[in-house]
Amino acid sequence: MKSELTWRQLVPLSITLLAMLCGFFSILVTAESMGEPLERAGEMHRWAALLIMLAMILDGLDGNVARKLKGCTEIGAELDTYVDMTAFGIAPAALIYGVMLTGSVPQDTERLFWRVAMTAVVVLSGVVRLARFKVKDPGRGQGGYTGLPITACAGWVAMLVFISQSKPFENYSLSTGPIAGIFLAGVLIFISLQVSNVRYPKPTKHPALFIPMVIMVCVLFGPQKIAVPAAVFMVLMVLGYICFGPLYMKRAERRAALTGRAPEEG
Repeated sequence: MKSELTWRQLVPLSITLLAMLCGFFSILVTAESMGEPLERAGEMHRWAALLIMLAMILDGLDGNVARKLKGCTEIGAELDTYVDMTAFGIAPAALIYGVMLTGSVPQDTERLFWRVAMTAVVVLSGVVRLARFKVKDPGRGQGGYTGLPITACAGWVAMLVFISQSKPFENYSLSTGPIAGIFLAGVLIFISLQVSNVRYPKPTKHPALFIPMVIMVCVLFGPQKIAVPAAVFMVLMVLGYICFGPLYMKRAERRAALTGRAPEEG
């Protein structure tokens, strides 16, 4: 058996590893932010969020590149699971912890509870989601997903953190007040949908979803006056996906039944 990887296989594998590094660096940046002054911590949280979004684009790109180059490998599929857990499970959980830690005091046991509880359920939901995906979906989501993809919650966390740490929203805290309630409620809804049986299409399979996401992530690295509207647009895209994705899947399955083909499964 030939064991050497060809360049067609190495290119997508390199993209996958870059996505892993983005997730890992996001965790490091969040860790470095703890104990920093408020303004400095906010800037670091914004960069941690950007790294999660960059990992998301790279994670979607590697599979497309592998299929185009005919360079799909079993090791690539395995690496993808580790990238998902690191960049879209642990990194967002660490970011939630860092954001809720900012401005708190050691005696604030209520916020300590929420910091620990929210990060724990995000990680546990992500682990269950990915384990079920690996066991029940040998097609790697090409026919759609059962349960919300883990990237959706990661995008929600990253973009709301990014917006809250950018002008003119830097005074809107995600650790206290009504905005914090919306943020945490959204996280709970997303992680519940991750382990549900609700069907969703694969976003990176559809250029109408993936290409605008790539463009918007690139814009995030620009001036805040254009980056913040791009982040808001991406939040709306994510909300649209979780609301209308199941409707799209039901329509696709009805169409498949009418044409005599097997319905999409995942």
